[in-house]
Parts: sequence; structure tokens; C-alpha cells
Amino acid sequence: MKLPLGAVCTVLILCQCSSFLPGRADGIDPNPFQVLEQQATAENRDPSRLRVPLLKSPELEKHWGQPKLLVGPKGGYALRYQDPRDADRHLTIFGSLQTYRTAGPIPPPYTDLGNDAVQKTFIPVEVSQKWQSIGILGRNVRFYISEGASGDQPAQISTETFRHTAPDGHSASYRIRISSAADKPANEIEHLMRSVSF
Repeated sequence: MKLPLGAVCTVLILCQCSSFLPGRADGIDPNPFQVLEQQATAENRDPSRLRVPLLKSPELEKHWGQPKLLVGPKGGYALRYQDPRDADRHLTIFGSLQTYRTAGPIPPPYTDLGNDAVQKTFIPVEVSQKWQSIGILGRNVRFYISEGASGDQPAQISTETFRHTAPDGHSASYRIRISSAADKPANEIEHLMRSVSF
């Protein structure tokens, strides 16, 4: 049975659960964007339903073109910019009116697919990590590897969910998620994160 996008957004993107899954803390980590897009209705593509100040990247619009926008049932959104020359290189911004608890002192681990050349197989290894931080729109925001690299797929980097106030005085919660296989991914990830604005 297919869930409507509204239900998926509510449960997976725009809510924060207190349960703990093995190796992962549930949060607003999204369902894959492609799945949300496949399940989207005309209502979910209507920008007039937005109730959240739109955090976006004008710089990426110039270089990569217009983003794809999906609007959830409570006016939150998922906004994806994708490099037209590389489908694995993208930036997604999630926005929600809901206020979330501050993330803990340690981010969840990620799974690294180690390669056993002798057995010609992968050996998944859970990797602990520390928060990294970056300045976004005048505030310090922590980020971490939310999904390890897998085969040709680059790692996914996500910020914690952070609260910010737009110039019009309205506040919302945001999360930025990036995939990049650049030669110097750390430099590009920081550049992409700093490209966002209201």
C-alpha cells in the first residue's frame, strides 16, 4: 500500500521521534527524495501552501537551475537542487514549523562498506564520529555524515535540525542534506552549506 506524500512527510521528514534504532537515532532524516517525488500529488507541488520561510540557495539556482519543491501537509517543505551534469551531486533543504529538541552531544554513527579484496565482498563497519560545525547565516550549525558512501554513491552529509528566524521575523526549523563526490568534498560541502539564504 502506498502512503500519500502528506503522511510520508509528516512521519519521516517533519517529525522527530524519541525512539532509538540500532546505530541510528530517528530524526528528520528524510525518506529518499525520489520516493517523495514519486508519491507527490498536485497539492504537494503547490508553492502557495508553504507556511515556512523558504530557505534556499540563489547561487545554486544560477549554476544548477530551478530546484524541485515538495510541500508537506502542514506547510513544511523539501527543496532539492541537483547538478544537471551529475545526479549524485545535490543539496536538499527541509523546512518545518515544528520545534525540535536539540541534538545530543554525539551524532549517530554511520555504516562504512569496507571492501574485503580477498573474499571479494563488502564488510559493513559502524563508524563513530564527532560533530563538525560551520557558520550558516550568522549562527553555528553542527553537521555529520548521515549516510556512508556505498559503491559509486558518495556519502551524505547532514546538518543537525536547527531553528532560524527569517528577515520577516518568522521562525522555523531547517535541515540541510548534501551529496557530493567532488575531489575535495569537505571544501564543497562547506561552500554549499554557506550558499543558503532567505
